[in-house]
Amino acid sequence: MTLALKPDVKVIFNNTGVEYPETYAYRDLLRKEWNLNLIETKPIKSFWQCVKEYGFPLLRVLHYETGKSPETEKPKCCLFLKEIPMRQACLRHSIEAVLTGLRCSESRVRMFTIAQRGQFYLTTKWGYLWRYHPIALWTHQQVRDYLKEHGIPPNQIYLKGKDRSGCMPCTGFLHWEEQLAKANPKMYRIVQRMRKVPLLDDYLQEEDERLRVAIRHFQRPVCDPSEEVLEAVE
Repeated sequence: MTLALKPDVKVIFNNTGVEYPETYAYRDLLRKEWNLNLIETKPIKSFWQCVKEYGFPLLRVLHYETGKSPETEKPKCCLFLKEIPMRQACLRHSIEAVLTGLRCSESRVRMFTIAQRGQFYLTTKWGYLWRYHPIALWTHQQVRDYLKEHGIPPNQIYLKGKDRSGCMPCTGFLHWEEQLAKANPKMYRIVQRMRKVPLLDDYLQEEDERLRVAIRHFQRPVCDPSEEVLEAVE
């Protein structure tokens, strides 16, 4: 939309260092095809450094239950990977207003932010910066229709079960486990093991081993465990 009015508009990509591979490929595609005037930020601290110092992000929705504001209780990683680098980029490049693709349906936090502030507002947290969210009230279908109508390719990550792109190992939104497991099983395993959460296949492997031990004990064929074998496993 903006490129149609101002082809040389400054485009900021917050490179957190833990984006999905599909997102990096999408960035490269659009930069080449649309000749973007691209500004790319870098994190102040890495995501893994933030995890080491502050732990994995908590579900943002839990802040409502404790009476805390999700805006003031943002994960530290958001601060060091996106917010500070973004503000530094705006100051360095004399940017006074930004347009985003944020939508209400993406999360409760975004829904309440738009409900409280509207689709455009002035933020003074990191200096004076106007924020505009032109498609905040669009549905997922409206976005798909717009992309199809204007021949815009989608980020391929949306074809892998994700309903929003963002930091790959983020644990701060609902249903992140299911989405990450579908989109990138390798990263899902890394995150869960760092969180010391057993994986389903780990559990199944343990059960298989217990069954094999019980079968060897009773000298029964693996394909036909008897009731006493199953009782031993239990």
